Amino acid sequence: MSLLSMEHSSVAYRLDFALYTLLCAANATALMSFHPAGSAWELLLWVVGGGVLWSLLEYLLHRFVLHGVAPFSNWHGLHHQRPAALIASPIALSLSLFLLLATLPAWWLTGGWHALALTLGLMSGYLVYSVAHHATHHRTPVWISNNAWITQCRIRHAMHHSAHHLKARGAMSKPCHFGVSNSLWDEVFGTRE
Repeated sequence: MSLLSMEHSSVAYRLDFALYTLLCAANATALMSFHPAGSAWELLLWVVGGGVLWSLLEYLLHRFVLHGVAPFSNWHGLHHQRPAALIASPIALSLSLFLLLATLPAWWLTGGWHALALTLGLMSGYLVYSVAHHATHHRTPVWISNNAWITQCRIRHAMHHSAHHLKARGAMSKPCHFGVSNSLWDEVFGTRE
């Protein structure tokens, strides 16, 4: 497995969860411990904004990039063919994208504290997405499996995979349910079946 491989070993796959959990925890600790006086609520809004922005990016990337732009659509097609395989974005790629497309531009435009808060929201959203997507395809502990949110994620994602396979076979089915961790943007853009 190379550094940029889409299919991961079990260790590399789990490392993604561990790394993003640690990054989110470190970022939250830094924000809570060292933020400028009087900025807590403002920074919290930036964190929430980053989370909402992630949910939109999750939808847009899944719908238009992973289902429409080669080579990403080819890679994502492997996931649809083998949904239980440990296929995910390489850590080097996802971290680079967070740094280059979110943290650095936000730092340059708004300053360090806002950039850290926005990045915390984005990375937390990505971590929630990762957990939800993992839980839709793999066995999880009972305390996760019995969660109502996870159950809804599983139902929506099963419908997404089903529609994708029907379309691939030439059957009439509209691609749907591109949101994995939530259905907000499927509602907004009319892709909820």
